[in-house]
Amino acid sequence: MSPDHDVMLAIGRLEGKLDSLIQLRQQQQQEIKDLDTRVRALESAKSLIIGGAGVVSGAVTILLNLFNR
Repeated sequence: MSPDHDVMLAIGRLEGKLDSLIQLRQQQQQEIKDLDTRVRALESAKSLIIGGAGVVSGAVTILLNLFNR
């Protein structure tokens, strides 16, 4: 085999590996976006639950104070 052939073969292998790395990175970026969406939804739900618990707690406290008078 000629040196030019070996170089071209090596360049082809590097291009294939680089393409694989680029594809893997794109998949990871999509997974991160999906996870970010899920985390935001969970954080929003958590905030609503905590806020609702605060409202219920306040209402129960007011009702207990009214009935204990």
